[in-house]
Amino acid sequence: MSEPDTATAVDERPTGRRYTIIVNSRPKHVDDRELTFTQIVALAFGDGTDADVTFTVTYHRAAGARREGTLSEGGTVTIKDGTIFDVTRTRRS
Repeated sequence: MSEPDTATAVDERPTGRRYTIIVNSRPKHVDDRELTFTQIVALAFGDGTDADVTFTVTYHRAAGARREGTLSEGGTVTIKDGTIFDVTRTRRS
C-alpha cells in the first residue's frame, strides 16, 4: 500500500483548506499552511529513516518574507499553492 500524499501536524487544527505543492516534481496535497523539514522529507521519501542518510531540502515560491531558501532539520516553512520543494538524499561516506 502506498503512503498518502498528505502531511498533518499533530498539534495543528485543520484549516479546512488544502494546498497543492510540488515535491521532487510531483504534486502533493497538504492541509497545513506550515510544514516541517520532517514532513517534507516524508512526502518525498516516506517515513523510513537511516542513520547513514542525510537530506537537503530547498524550496521556492513559499509564502511570507522568505520565498526561497534551504530548510534545515528542525525548521519550518510557510507554504502557498504552488510552493516547490526539491529534496535530495545523500548517503554519508
